[in-house]
Amino acid sequence: MDITDKLKYRLRGPRALYGEDAVNKYAHSHVCIAGTGGVGSWAIEALVRTGVGHITIIDNDTIDESNTNRQLHTMQSTLGEYKAGAMSNRMKDINPDVKIDVITSLLTVDNIPGIIAGIDADVYIDAIDDLIAKAFYIHHLHSQNKTVIISGGAGGKTNPLLVTKGDLAETAGDKLLSRLRTKLRKEYGYPGAGRKMKLTAVYSTEPATMSKDVNSADDLPAFGAAVCVTAVVGLNIAALVLEKLRG
Repeated sequence: MDITDKLKYRLRGPRALYGEDAVNKYAHSHVCIAGTGGVGSWAIEALVRTGVGHITIIDNDTIDESNTNRQLHTMQSTLGEYKAGAMSNRMKDINPDVKIDVITSLLTVDNIPGIIAGIDADVYIDAIDDLIAKAFYIHHLHSQNKTVIISGGAGGKTNPLLVTKGDLAETAGDKLLSRLRTKLRKEYGYPGAGRKMKLTAVYSTEPATMSKDVNSADDLPAFGAAVCVTAVVGLNIAALVLEKLRG
């Protein structure tokens, strides 16, 4: 993405904060994100509003009314659309110069290598819920020396002040990341306890509250989710990506 005079004006805030050189780097950077839900949608928006010039969004899910409480793309006018497509349209409305590639494939162990082979991003984001796909996506990128930022589970948590970052080997209070650690060690040979994995994760240390602990209704998921936490996880991921892109 070339920085035109119009774009320079649009990006006055980032230029004033990060400097001209950094914003120029952002404009010519490519970020790939797998998952654009309660975490991923906020990360994408932060990156585009800060001037990242090329985003690849991978997500096969469609927008449901139950996503309203936490997912940025969810509005009455977008129900039923692909999440990735709705985010692409929204980002183009924010910055018409941004390049957005949309992939609406369900990520699996079988297709991840082929999909990733067609993407040459500077930084990759994992915002995947499915443990099998999450582990293989991370391992595949890490084994190729790609930079990948991992999202922990934000469900069942209410306090955004407890969101932090750390090496995946040292995260605490996040059952999804605990299961991910175990899977990477058992199936992909990652270092055991006491040794860092050299993978950065954004997560909350808050114990998760299950819906059955606060509500007796039978139509609820196991965990609820608060935008106050999911968005903060996504924004922290975006901040780490911007830091990486600045060098």
